[in-house]
Amino acid sequence: MRTETIRSLLKRELLDIIRDKKTVAMMVVLPILLYPLLIVGMAVLFSSINQSQTEKEYKVSITADAKVEAELIKLSKSERDEIGYDLNFQLGSQIGEDEAALKEALENKTILAYAKEESEGNYKICYLSASNDSVIAKNALQKVFSIYEDGLRKERLTEAGLDVNTILEPIEVSGKDLSSAEESMGNQIGSLLPFFIITSVLLGAMYPAIDVTAGEKERGTLETLLTLPVTNLELILSKFLAVSLISCVSAFLNIFSMGGAMVFLVSSSLMASSDLNINMDYAVFLPGIGFTLLVMVFFSLLVTAVCMSTCIFARSFKEANNYSTPVMLIFMFGSYASLLPDLELTQKTAAIPIVNVALMIKSLFGFTNDYGLFAIVLFTNAAYSFLAVLLMSRLYNSEAVLFSEGFSSIRLFTRRSDMKENQMPGGGDVILVLAITLLAMIYLGTFAVAKWGFWGVAVQQMMILLVPLGYAWYIKADKKRLFSVKRPKLLHVIGGLLMFVGAFVLAMIVGSLLAPYFPQSAENLQDLSSFLDSSGSKVITAIVIALMPAMGEELLFRGFLMGTLKPKAKPLVVIATVAILFAAYHMSILRFFTVGIIGLSFTIAAYKSESIFVSMLMHFCNNLTACLVQWYPDSVLKLLNADPDVANSPMTGVALLAGAMVSVIVGYLLLSRKKVLA
Repeated sequence: MRTETIRSLLKRELLDIIRDKKTVAMMVVLPILLYPLLIVGMAVLFSSINQSQTEKEYKVSITADAKVEAELIKLSKSERDEIGYDLNFQLGSQIGEDEAALKEALENKTILAYAKEESEGNYKICYLSASNDSVIAKNALQKVFSIYEDGLRKERLTEAGLDVNTILEPIEVSGKDLSSAEESMGNQIGSLLPFFIITSVLLGAMYPAIDVTAGEKERGTLETLLTLPVTNLELILSKFLAVSLISCVSAFLNIFSMGGAMVFLVSSSLMASSDLNINMDYAVFLPGIGFTLLVMVFFSLLVTAVCMSTCIFARSFKEANNYSTPVMLIFMFGSYASLLPDLELTQKTAAIPIVNVALMIKSLFGFTNDYGLFAIVLFTNAAYSFLAVLLMSRLYNSEAVLFSEGFSSIRLFTRRSDMKENQMPGGGDVILVLAITLLAMIYLGTFAVAKWGFWGVAVQQMMILLVPLGYAWYIKADKKRLFSVKRPKLLHVIGGLLMFVGAFVLAMIVGSLLAPYFPQSAENLQDLSSFLDSSGSKVITAIVIALMPAMGEELLFRGFLMGTLKPKAKPLVVIATVAILFAAYHMSILRFFTVGIIGLSFTIAAYKSESIFVSMLMHFCNNLTACLVQWYPDSVLKLLNADPDVANSPMTGVALLAGAMVSVIVGYLLLSRKKVLA
């Protein structure tokens, strides 16, 4: 890797980015001019609106005893500062005593609210919630009644010869803030600043990342760059460093601009409030500011790497914008970590991308400086960035990625009559099918289960079955090849069952070890057993709970998903991707690990045997085993000869683990054999 070459390429990338007026506007004009105008302008606007509301006169009406009316009108004048608004009372005699006349006046906005005595001591305030002025008038009228009520209470206590203060305020409680002004300010800054920093870095990197990846493709200059006498890693590093530099500069300008506007507002409010005497040592924030600037540099490397790795799949600027939307949502969601009161920077959270940056900034301004954890945050961000750069260099080595159609090759939007026979789905088709299935499960499936219970589960499983089959039919896919529809070999079936037994035991061991750490997930697993006796027939229950998921989920994951990925990726990548997505699909932390182990065995069996029927059989056995355990717990325990002392001994666990591993290995060896009995 040549430093001089990277420097020349970096200069070229920076000049290309800066020449673009849109980039300069996003990086300089927007933060320097727009943010102060928005922050200060909105503050001035809300202040003027609030002032106009407090100075406005609100017409209200009251129909009550003459003495009460007079007292309320008097209180509205004498307690105006406490009420906050000017009330102009229109007596019932001026508008009308009956309800119809008052309602008509309210609808015509002759008055904004009215109070009417329903019975002695019982008043009803009517207003229009669709009108802001009417709501304000109602609240002010309620405040007047509250003051009047307090006066009556004190008056009656005095008449009874009781001490008002002793009765109404038997104890006095006051609070004293022991935090310094710097600590209070730091807590507020630490909660809000991470969101602004993360979004600023992201926005600063997003546009240049799109320009140097999808923009190069759209302009047709990428091919020229690839012909230069430079390595792909040098080319990637130059683009990466250019975007990172632009991201850092943009983030600095954003924070400086927004911070300056906020300081102006705070200082203006303090100057206007001469009764406030706040002394603050701003020098204590300098270490936090310094470390924040440092973490911004490291974080910009990660953001740049993620944005470039995402946008490299796009063919056009517009398409790259669409890909960037979920990335932006993920980063913004991670920035909310600083707002969670119980989430702190620890050795575990320090390694979580995005979250670690938010929590580090929160810790810095909370004056809990653990420099060991800060080092972990900086190191992990640098490591993630390095791995992403390596990934990008691999992507730039792949012509299938650089010059492919990206995710825009979704065949659903093509007329069926224009489709070729026996074609295979693309990456966009897989994402669309998984998204449709997930949304159908969340909305339609949840509704069906809530409304019909057990039969809703059947509807839910039917949706999982029909979505991949319907999509494959519409795009005229080669169904035998896509879904691996092939008669399984006998030895492959035996190998698959042996692998399932071993994986099932391993999953149970892992589940028992993790259950104490995820009690909520364990409880959810127990709640699922309530559906097993709902149908009244064990055969029907086995069909819905065991057979239908085995068919639908296998067609979706070991069929549509794996069949699409097989020609496009290496076996290890295909198997790992399918197993992880299958585990994540069950939406449970505990089940992610247990189902992940079992799902991995299904995926390996389907891949090796080249027959989806092997994984279907394994899946059916897994689900049926769960049903049998729930139906016949005593028989299962008797069959296993489960002595509690023996079952809980370490030797039993070691024996089970060893037996499970042997079963998995033997099953894998049988599945790997090509020449087997039919």
